[in-house]
Amino acid sequence: MRDRIRSFLELLGRHPGGLTLRRAARLLGVPREEYREFRRDVLRILRQDQLRRDRGRFLLPGAAPAQGVGRSLNRERTTQRPQGDRLRAALPAAFQPASVETERALGMKELYAEFGLEAVFPPAVEREARASADAAPAEEPGREAQGGLRVLCIDPADARDHDDAISLEPLPGGGWRLGVHIADVSAFVAEGGALDREARRRGNSTYFYLDTVPMLPPLLSGQACSLSEGEDRAAMSVFMDLDADTAVRRVRVVRSRLRVTHAMSYEDAEAALLAPGNAEPAATLRAMDALASRLAAARAEGGALQFELPEIRPKDRGEGVEAFAPVPVLRSHHIVEEFMLAANHAVGRLLREQGRPALYRVHPPPSPDDVSALVTTLQHRRVAWRPGRVVRSADFQRLAQLLADRPDRQVLLMKLLRAMAKAVYAERDDGHFGLAWRDYLHFTSPIRRYADLEVHRTLKALMDETRGHALEHDFAPETRRPSAVIPRGARGRSMAELAGWLSDCELNSLRAERESLRLEMVLWARQRLGESFEAELAAVFPTGLLLRLPESGVEGFLPAQFLGREYFVYDEEREELRGEHSGLRFREGDRLPVRLVDANLYTRRLQFLLERDGDSDDT
Repeated sequence: MRDRIRSFLELLGRHPGGLTLRRAARLLGVPREEYREFRRDVLRILRQDQLRRDRGRFLLPGAAPAQGVGRSLNRERTTQRPQGDRLRAALPAAFQPASVETERALGMKELYAEFGLEAVFPPAVEREARASADAAPAEEPGREAQGGLRVLCIDPADARDHDDAISLEPLPGGGWRLGVHIADVSAFVAEGGALDREARRRGNSTYFYLDTVPMLPPLLSGQACSLSEGEDRAAMSVFMDLDADTAVRRVRVVRSRLRVTHAMSYEDAEAALLAPGNAEPAATLRAMDALASRLAAARAEGGALQFELPEIRPKDRGEGVEAFAPVPVLRSHHIVEEFMLAANHAVGRLLREQGRPALYRVHPPPSPDDVSALVTTLQHRRVAWRPGRVVRSADFQRLAQLLADRPDRQVLLMKLLRAMAKAVYAERDDGHFGLAWRDYLHFTSPIRRYADLEVHRTLKALMDETRGHALEHDFAPETRRPSAVIPRGARGRSMAELAGWLSDCELNSLRAERESLRLEMVLWARQRLGESFEAELAAVFPTGLLLRLPESGVEGFLPAQFLGREYFVYDEEREELRGEHSGLRFREGDRLPVRLVDANLYTRRLQFLLERDGDSDDT
């Protein structure tokens, strides 16, 4: 109730001429069944002298009725509203809006509790982390120094940890030696200790707009383990010898002592790629870019899915979030992505050919029912696509290409993604549908993913059996054989149970990150209640419409009960709402003029209403 009444008072602040109760309820999207309760709450604060009523309209204390009370408030008049301090001064004290910083802090506190996240580590874990950091694993005997390499670390500008770096050298006679160097977290985290148990419990790090819930204490994740420029660090280095066709012919995994020579953001790396001349690191980056392009082409030829939907991030210049925008996809992103994929695949194949059990990253193929539903949806959109009897990733890639020039491309790509299963961890290598690969696992991010830490331990156990600090393996032409049988762990927990737990942890973090972005959108939207937008219809449900603002990715809901006075029928096959009498249709991809009417901090959801010129007030 309190949140709705505060939204009601803020709405009155934006309508200086006042509003009838029914008009306000419609603008706020109050369901019919809740109108009586809403009216009772409004009358209660009226009796407390926190509101005024004049000729059937409710006003804030001190506000004067507008001229022409019987007319609807058109767009021009709705822009004539108190702003900033004037609006805050007009609100009753009990409903004064808190600052954005306060609202964000409260919202994040609720989000942490909702998803079971903890920012603080237990004292025993912190003590063990300090002892591990003091041990300086980079200096332990037997590590192979990589001092002669030009090693690049490319990360987001605001990255809090740096767990991967890359190098590239030409091979005599042609081909390349690609080096992927990963922080040796297992050198700091003893298996079975307090630090390990806490990392396993968390499963992975969770990243928010202004905060991080790390898997490991910041002393390790942001300092001792992190591959910092100019500092010797313990690493696990994978060197892949690629032939002229980019096929990996030989792999070498080594415990290394690594020093990053160039640390840069993705934007800095992109600028270096575009800069004239052959100074370093630009020359190395250009060679890396050329190799990454060839690796991507080889994956595409093998049937891998290669399309991207924009990642939406807040834009903040130090005074709060001012907008939301898609993150530009740069060539530097593709360099790191392709090299990490190559390393994960090479390590997976190495462990399989050595007969070692491992924790795989698998992506099941879509179910026949989901594929059939997608085909039906596309038929209604006049998209001629039908996969083969055995659905392959290449079929989905062909569909993505068919959609390339359509105005509803993003909506249909979301349909494509929803038809596919989610990637998970598993003890069996059942293949990765999206990558069109087998032998795929996660090796490259042990600072933020426990699964990668487990893979590092598997590699080290194999090294210990051979009494060396390196593994060397030649890849013959591909021949398949089954993965090794998975034994039960020393503590009675099987790898299958661990895989299930880590998959659940990952899903929990993804949901928390999604909700934190919605919180930022609500905080942004609360400053824009009453404003008009053109929205894209992103999804249709029996209960209403999910709308997306195309430029920002901000999403909100429009309940079906506010689409018009008639009843709207949901057509499940066509995925549309249709007016029972008028035949008016709402379907995904439509553009609609809407007005933002509610931004609820507790549900982290926005609500829109259709913008209709000439709306009349109900008295």
